[in-house]
Amino acid sequence: MAESSSVALPYGGRLMFTQSWEDPACDLEALRPRSGDSWFAITSGGDNALGFLLRDPARVVSVDLNPTQTWLLELKMAAFRRLSHPEVLQFLGVRPPLAARDLYQRLRGDLSADGRRYWDEQSARFDRGLLITGGFERYFAMLRAALRVVVGRRRLERLFTLDPEAQRVFYEREWNTVGWRMLVRLGCSKWALGNRLDPSWFAHGEGPSSFGAHFTALASHVVGELPARTNYFLAQILLGRYLDEEQVPEYLRPGNFEIIRDRLDRLRPVTADVGDALAALPDRSVDCFALSNVFEYSPAELFTRAKRELARAANPGARLSLRNLLAPRLMSDDTAFTVDGPLSEHLRRADRGFIYSRFQAAELRGSPEGPGA
Repeated sequence: MAESSSVALPYGGRLMFTQSWEDPACDLEALRPRSGDSWFAITSGGDNALGFLLRDPARVVSVDLNPTQTWLLELKMAAFRRLSHPEVLQFLGVRPPLAARDLYQRLRGDLSADGRRYWDEQSARFDRGLLITGGFERYFAMLRAALRVVVGRRRLERLFTLDPEAQRVFYEREWNTVGWRMLVRLGCSKWALGNRLDPSWFAHGEGPSSFGAHFTALASHVVGELPARTNYFLAQILLGRYLDEEQVPEYLRPGNFEIIRDRLDRLRPVTADVGDALAALPDRSVDCFALSNVFEYSPAELFTRAKRELARAANPGARLSLRNLLAPRLMSDDTAFTVDGPLSEHLRRADRGFIYSRFQAAELRGSPEGPGA
């Protein structure tokens, strides 16, 4: 995810996300896209940028400061262009990646020179299944190994067989133990997150007094209240795989494959600081901004600058979605934007990705001259 160009690359330039962990259903409800809209999105794992093509956009500009995330999106685009749908599933590791290295040879010619050099050295990722090899995904694998001891493999599997009411009872009676709560508190503590991911997470975040308690509450909500059987994010975290080939992100569903392939030329990956990428947009040119939590790792000055550029580049009535994890970057503090409070809270609670503490669904208000004081 992008941050200020005055600091080092996020995560030291490591490939941190091989999947997107923002629930696209929440973005779509906030953004209300129409056919022919122009989009500005944050790349991250690239899944949602590809999925947005299903909304028949005029274009999607997908931005990340970390070049490895751009190269990942390039790779997924090349896979859609050169492989069949079953081969894409095998290449990404949704199916056993037995021939993933051979499949890579068929699509590497579509990559940029820098992307090709990077992926030529990453054959081990293909052997393991690309989608589980990012830094964030490996962090979840560490937690999953501990969960198999504390919660038990059978309980982990059983969770995904229950209807919502039975799931709530199961969580309270069999899952919500002292061991579970302690594991989440420790595994999601500031020390663990900084050690396993990146201390820069906390450079600009004010955050809760206890990260462990904060994430324990979020985890309890998703495991105890949100339907598990349709939550592919939770399946990846707890099981390390999708439940089946129906419970996958939209971009991987068979009926959507040809649509995305036919619209790949509308998707443009860009490696840039988010402020610079916004500044490069023409006036009144974007209808939908899917911003993830891009300002989380950035100084407040970048957020102030970016809001000015958002207001300038937005078409009248443009919509945006923005998440917060630790840093309180609030669109409601700016008179150029109207935040729908009830919708935002609804989407926060409905978010199957569940790691974020706040969801903001906002709309450009008034003149696009720039944000107010």
